Amino acid sequence: MAVAIGAAALLTNPAATGPSAPAPAAAVAGNGDELAEMPVLAAKNGVLDLLMVARPAPAPALAEDGKTATGWVFDVCQRPVDGSLTCPANPNPYGGARLQVKVGDVMKIRLVNRLPQIDPADVAHAAEPGHSYLALNPVNLHTHGLLVSAHYPTAADPTYGDNVFVMTLNSANGALPVDAHPHGDVRTDVTDYRIEIPKGHPSGLFWFHPHIHGLSLNQLSAGMAGIITVGDPTDYDCNSAACRTFTNQLRIRHLLVRDAQVLANGVVQTQEHPDFCDPVPAAGEAPRTGHCAGADRSADGGTNYTGGHWVFSLNGQRYPTITLGAKGEIWRIINTSGSVSYEMALGDLTNNRDMVMQVLAVDGVAVSLPTTMSAANRATVASSKFKMVTCPSDVAAHRTKDDPAPLCVNSLIMMPSSRVEVYVAYRDASGSLATPAPGTNVVLRTKGRDMGPTGDTWPTIDLAKVDVSKFAAGPDSWQTIPTSLSDPKMAKLSAALFTENQKVGVVPACQPLAPGHRRRIFFNTPPNDPDGFGLGYEEVDAQGKPVPGTFRDVARYNPMDPDRDKPEKGICVPLGQANGPTHERWEIINLAGEDHNFHMHQLKFSVVGKDTVSGGTLPTGGVQHDNVPLQHTTGTCDTVDDWRKGLCTAYPVVVDIPFIVAGDYVYHCHILEHEDGGMMARVFVRPSV
Repeated sequence: MAVAIGAAALLTNPAATGPSAPAPAAAVAGNGDELAEMPVLAAKNGVLDLLMVARPAPAPALAEDGKTATGWVFDVCQRPVDGSLTCPANPNPYGGARLQVKVGDVMKIRLVNRLPQIDPADVAHAAEPGHSYLALNPVNLHTHGLLVSAHYPTAADPTYGDNVFVMTLNSANGALPVDAHPHGDVRTDVTDYRIEIPKGHPSGLFWFHPHIHGLSLNQLSAGMAGIITVGDPTDYDCNSAACRTFTNQLRIRHLLVRDAQVLANGVVQTQEHPDFCDPVPAAGEAPRTGHCAGADRSADGGTNYTGGHWVFSLNGQRYPTITLGAKGEIWRIINTSGSVSYEMALGDLTNNRDMVMQVLAVDGVAVSLPTTMSAANRATVASSKFKMVTCPSDVAAHRTKDDPAPLCVNSLIMMPSSRVEVYVAYRDASGSLATPAPGTNVVLRTKGRDMGPTGDTWPTIDLAKVDVSKFAAGPDSWQTIPTSLSDPKMAKLSAALFTENQKVGVVPACQPLAPGHRRRIFFNTPPNDPDGFGLGYEEVDAQGKPVPGTFRDVARYNPMDPDRDKPEKGICVPLGQANGPTHERWEIINLAGEDHNFHMHQLKFSVVGKDTVSGGTLPTGGVQHDNVPLQHTTGTCDTVDDWRKGLCTAYPVVVDIPFIVAGDYVYHCHILEHEDGGMMARVFVRPSV
């Protein structure tokens, strides 16, 4: 992304030097080069004032054998003082940009749409009622994971917050069709956003992307995403001077992971086709260094992808080299793919094993597992995103009895939108720090992911070469301090959001759940709609019985629904006393034969451990999420009634949600094929007075 250099807006973090892996036979620009940090734009005097232009641009990582491949990107630069709507040129805008802010900073973003119109045949949902406008390629902005206001413009403030119910059209693409029914405000060419990071906001890893329902997969697959970081790991990583001395020597890397499918003629596809290449390499196939070759599916009535390639890149680089520092590194990893799920591991190919990593933070919040938390609870709150292992002795050697328990894993289950921050070092088969033997071959790889009997199967790919030759084991260790979003911290955040929350009107009919009640959300294919995706709902009482009159069957999100702007007709949550946090418990039930990924805007939630599902109090600490995997059923349930009859076994996830931000926002599956297909619903959060 184009980044203007000047006025202290650009920070630099030069790439480490080290040997490069040999390039494959195909001519791929930069293949094997050292992984570079993306350009960084930082707030100055409490303000990050940006121009963000959505436009088509060449994507070097996607080009092969001299062919040019064009993606869609966000150009980002400091807002020009002359009012220009163009950013300076950048050789690799597909690689992304990082926005660096701290608590109390304000992001002022002018979003400009310069995207091309799309052939309606390439937009899966343009022919659906009310969705004809999708072919105009509108755009908007979502700051995924930030706990910030979702405000609308007012007479005093003409800007939007993190509000997905607005879209910006490119006037060059034509006017809104007469049959269009957009689910929000419509603007032309330019929209201004004002997003304030409130006091009490956690330091961590977040990201930005467009959120046009029906078009999200197209735009993410084409390359429209970037990173937001609040503070840095030193805000939460240590509770001793010795630890800080150690960690200050570590390099911090940001890894933006994305994928794109490119046809033989160089055209970038904006829909995901899981059968583009085979899930695992065939016998004798060359190593899949950042891509896999397109396969011929015509014999089965499919498409011939021969000559094409499916590219998996880090920071816009295909199969870069990551030279690990002498004492290890902190990696901040984000999955910005539209639909692909990864099982990431550090593969020691020389010794045929996956190495242990320590997890420091998840979805923008530091991990804090109390030592008093039961084994059952610990497994529930964390294991859906990891394959947990026992931490080696060196991790715990310097910990005190008051420190939280460390979380160690040997693979990361990263569904779309997931973020994780890990301490990476070379470790032996026991998990202990070790100096690698000369020539040890290590890669960062995805081992592929099977999403269930009716779901997709994602391929096995080597994402990067990891050069461990400079690592030398020492007596160092790593530890984190408890920084989870406790109730006192949520109250501080609520107080910081009070003024913005008061701008949202009170709805008297919006009443809190009765004591002991919870909401139950169903994920499945809607009845009589085998090609769709949808959500269902009911309220459940303290005895676990559905409340009469609350059931809504699984259905697609419908922008034509006249009740969509009536909070009393949907899920309406009033804030607590004096507009403090309101805790609700939701039970998420996936009735489909494929995995889904539950995500809600404007909040974090805790997965309730198995031994506290029926209890009223959550244990202190844990893991905070803004997305969580939902396992597919065993057996087949076409309807909710099938589930009630016991025709399948589902695996419910119970979450505790503290609502603190007033406004209109959504919950949905973050597999964007599913979200675009209707697996989304609206929630209304209103002030209590």
